[in-house]
Amino acid sequence: MNPSLSVFDHIMDPKRLESLMLRDIPVIPPDSVIKTFSHLRGDQINLVLTQDGVGLSQGSFIIKAGDWARFFLDTWFDPLYRSYDFQRADTHALVYL
Repeated sequence: MNPSLSVFDHIMDPKRLESLMLRDIPVIPPDSVIKTFSHLRGDQINLVLTQDGVGLSQGSFIIKAGDWARFFLDTWFDPLYRSYDFQRADTHALVYL
């Protein structure tokens, strides 16, 4: 962490986001049929996720405040959703969302 960097300037600025976005690639490498969108612009992004060698990393993400963020958090923390037996627990639950 570098407290001198602004999260908005370093990541969430729409022009910066467009330079960082991974487009039309499998969400779960190497050959998932679910792929990232190829047509989105930086100003349309509400959720930023990190990824490691095996897939999405649910431990580090940024959500832009708004209606979609409320939906996402309500779903993510819903006891019924959390009780579903996803194969790789939180990671697959995040992919499903």
